[in-house]
Amino acid sequence: MKGVTPIVRKGGKQVYRIAFQWRGQQCRETVSLAHTRSNETYCERLRGEILRAIELGTFKYGDYFPNSPRAMAFGHGGGRGKTIKDLLESYRNRVKKTFAPSTFAAVRKAIDNVLIPWCGTMRAHELAPSDIRDWVGNQTTSLKRIRNVVWPLRTVLDELVADGVIDFNPFDKLKLAKLVPEDKRTSDFEPDPYTEAQVITLLGRLSPPDRLAFQLWAYTGLRTGELIALRWPRVDLQAGTIRITETTTERRDKDRPKTKAGVRTIPLLPAAAEALELMRKYTLLGGDRVTVNERSTREDRAWDDKRLAGVWRAAHAGTGIEYRNPYQLRHTWASQLLSQGENIALISRMLGHATVEMTMRHYARWVAQGEELGFDRPARTYGMKRLWAQEKAA
Repeated sequence: MKGVTPIVRKGGKQVYRIAFQWRGQQCRETVSLAHTRSNETYCERLRGEILRAIELGTFKYGDYFPNSPRAMAFGHGGGRGKTIKDLLESYRNRVKKTFAPSTFAAVRKAIDNVLIPWCGTMRAHELAPSDIRDWVGNQTTSLKRIRNVVWPLRTVLDELVADGVIDFNPFDKLKLAKLVPEDKRTSDFEPDPYTEAQVITLLGRLSPPDRLAFQLWAYTGLRTGELIALRWPRVDLQAGTIRITETTTERRDKDRPKTKAGVRTIPLLPAAAEALELMRKYTLLGGDRVTVNERSTREDRAWDDKRLAGVWRAAHAGTGIEYRNPYQLRHTWASQLLSQGENIALISRMLGHATVEMTMRHYARWVAQGEELGFDRPARTYGMKRLWAQEKAA
């Protein structure tokens, strides 16, 4: 029969080659069967079934030839034949150049550390809603964290549905929120700011320029990447402002901040202005980066999250002050100003938040404290004086 050809390969192995056209391409696949009349009849019927499925629009390459190299040309190469590990690794490699470094790092960790160990040996069509329910039921993290972790897997499965490899995405058959205990449905994040007295104590245990970098952080509310990426051309000490237009993620500088709202001008509190004035003699002549890690072996001596945390943790030794991640300095700036009655819309804009609602979600408690002060509230005190009067700027 035309379209079914018996072939003898090297070594004498007998196979049948089945030929058909799909999506405008000539396809030739082999079936490993001995050359007998009954096997030839089987291959003829198989080809007829394929042609009928193509005519009806129900043909799925992976159902018939899951291990075929040609299947790769038709959308993930027959997801029924490839393992979820294969699919996730292909997705991970594909998005590496398109995602921001921080986003890709989160995707890579979710795939390599969680998803592949969980279901990597399964095929896409084998993953059932019950498997997802069982896995979610064993998690102890927040709903937000679970959603972030399964996002790459959910995306891959959506692509397989679009390509016609599987009939449905098992994630669409359930609601993750209903599988997570009520106390885990909201983020367990809670700002844990310092008092200003604690900030000053900790800063006093550091030496310049480290001390000045953390002082700038504590009195501007910058994100970590914004602090690392800040350049001297963005500093205007005469006007008393800094302009945030860049950030650093995964040790890579980016010419835009985390969000569109992140592009902003921040007025400097006196303590922040002091930090920059004193910093000039340490970094202004060495390049355009405001804060540098003098112990770094990198050419640009840029800080990174790990190094910042190490220096900050060391400052706590022997103080009796509970250690927090240095990102809490951003929360300290916001909570201190809000609790002293500063306008929430202004603070939201200075934080680089897209909406006031976002700021309210994080800092409602301190907003309420500020509102309780009423119209006769005392003048703000946070960051309103120089900390190191004995030192002089360059």
